[in-house]
Amino acid sequence: MQQINLYLPEFRPNYEPLRSIHMLWGMAAFAVLLLIFSYLSAQGNRALAGQVEKSKAQLEHLKAQVTQMEQQRPTGNLADLDAQSLKLSQELVRREQIYQVIANKNLGNNSGFSAYMEALGRQSLETISLEAFSLERGGNYVEFAGKTLAVDQIPLYIQQLRREPVFAQSAFGVLNAEPHKNKTGVFEFSLAKDSLAREESENAPEVPKTAVQMFLEMNKKVIDQSRRENDAKRD
Repeated sequence: MQQINLYLPEFRPNYEPLRSIHMLWGMAAFAVLLLIFSYLSAQGNRALAGQVEKSKAQLEHLKAQVTQMEQQRPTGNLADLDAQSLKLSQELVRREQIYQVIANKNLGNNSGFSAYMEALGRQSLETISLEAFSLERGGNYVEFAGKTLAVDQIPLYIQQLRREPVFAQSAFGVLNAEPHKNKTGVFEFSLAKDSLAREESENAPEVPKTAVQMFLEMNKKVIDQSRRENDAKRD
């Protein structure tokens, strides 16, 4: 009796997990993707380097302007010069912050801050005018500074901001308000870190100042300088 084997090799299942041709194609695709990623990274680094150099040049130009104004300061029209100096100092601080962010490539919030800006616009009040604000820790800590016609509107403004999803978990600075020096019925206010709390320990590590804190310090310097000049004129 003769037996015939019908289980031919071509009908057997292929148990090879990965053929050499498949591995070759996979390695080629990985190499192509790696080249594309390297090219895009190089382009991004070149763009960031260009922005850093541009910001640095603008920063040096502003520093030169501030130094020149201080050296060529005339005796008359001091109020206008103080206003220009304050404006340039604020612009200098803003440029320095932008330069540091670009140089360190640390935005703190990968999703951006447009939602915060839109929320501030939606909840704005006619009785409150913001002159400076700071979003720290990726928007989890907020500071304000500005003027208001009614101090009781500030807690209302904060309460309305907390209704916005982006500000729901945000912490706000310590509220401080006082009457405006030259305008009746107008109050200057700020929500910032308490200066006494920052000076509690001499051994504590130095914490970078926020934009609002630097804005308040510059305003205080301008006011103190104006007082000294007025006292000198009286004498």
